Amino acid sequence: MNARIARAFLAALASAALARSAAAQAPARAATPAPASTPAKKAEPSPEAVREGKALFAKFVDGLGGAAKVRKVHDVQTRGLVTAKTPDGDMAMEVQTAMIFPDRISQQLDAPFGRMAMVATPAGAFIVGPNAVQDLPPDMRDELLKQVRRVPLLLAQKADDPKLVAVAAGTEKIGDVETRVLDISYEGAAVRWFLDPTTYRILRSSHTSVGPQGEAKIVSEYSDYKMVDGLPVAFHLEVLTNGIKDQVLTLEECKINPGVEAKLFDKPVFPTPVPTPAQTPAPQ
Repeated sequence: MNARIARAFLAALASAALARSAAAQAPARAATPAPASTPAKKAEPSPEAVREGKALFAKFVDGLGGAAKVRKVHDVQTRGLVTAKTPDGDMAMEVQTAMIFPDRISQQLDAPFGRMAMVATPAGAFIVGPNAVQDLPPDMRDELLKQVRRVPLLLAQKADDPKLVAVAAGTEKIGDVETRVLDISYEGAAVRWFLDPTTYRILRSSHTSVGPQGEAKIVSEYSDYKMVDGLPVAFHLEVLTNGIKDQVLTLEECKINPGVEAKLFDKPVFPTPVPTPAQTPAPQ
């Protein structure tokens, strides 16, 4: 299970200023659209690459314990420490993540500037601060839900879904390991995995993410695998954005099927502030 299941959220909350500007920048982009361009037509994968990709994906699922085992996972909860680069330097924060498959995520950060949380569901996405809640625009909600659809454990559950496409993309050396490269797409979310050919665990993943500041290439390095309820979980993750390492996540705890409550994803309601009456100066 990939604990970095809301990369865009972490980027927003690592800087309070970025979090505040996220919703404001989306309308500005819509008001001044980029010039239209014709995207390059993507070449269709060969039948051999599709067959090899399907077989490689099946080995990945077997490495998790098999299809029957992964289908039993309903919800996941993790707790750890993330160190993120911000305009004010490196910032260490405790992060807690809860997911209910296939499309609900909640993350909470305890940072020097206070506790903040973010929730994304098909109904909407929002950030919660100490005294207020702020809606995020639909494009950010959609990007966050794509992050959930890239979670390896969730994708493993979709092995027999015709909407999941897995294509072998050759090999690439990472350290001393000649990894097997696998391109996966599912319901609009795409990701590239670099698999250890012995264990079929993910050593690296890469994808393109869209945020308030445009597109970014996200590369995640996985290590320190530990078994949790019979499932291999990477407890250490290093994230590079456009080639710059800007996050390191170390898990302290991971729970499989802890019984995450649905109400965790409900939007809180804060009381409307009451204006303070102006005081009349005392007579001299």
